[in-house]
Amino acid sequence: MARQTGQGNQVKSILTWVRIALFALFSAFLGTMIARDGSDGPFPWGLIVSLLVIFVVSLLARRDKKIAGVGVGLVFSSAMAWILALSSGMGGSILVPVASSAFTTFFSAAAGYIWLFGMIIVQLIAALLPRKWFSGKK
Repeated sequence: MARQTGQGNQVKSILTWVRIALFALFSAFLGTMIARDGSDGPFPWGLIVSLLVIFVVSLLARRDKKIAGVGVGLVFSSAMAWILALSSGMGGSILVPVASSAFTTFFSAAAGYIWLFGMIIVQLIAALLPRKWFSGKK
């Protein structure tokens, strides 16, 4: 009986790691798709929402698997965002445009850089938050 409980805990732990990786991949994909929304206007809402989603995912990873969870989320989300940023789509189009003379506002010109480096920064912030915020004891 004890052996089955141990195996159940091991499966649960593996599923937690898989969930962290999948959430990180999905949030980076979603963030890459919406990071430029609103950047040509006065309020870059897409960039703010994208960074907020990454931050929440990293907080959940920290709650479940401590710093290692944030590290796994950082690796998977950064890999997804940078792969999408560096690869070109059908017809040579890119998903994270940067440094073009067509951009007229600060956020329209810098949204790609802010997204790619900001997602790393918000995950590092989540990793540096006090440990007691994530403990179950009060």
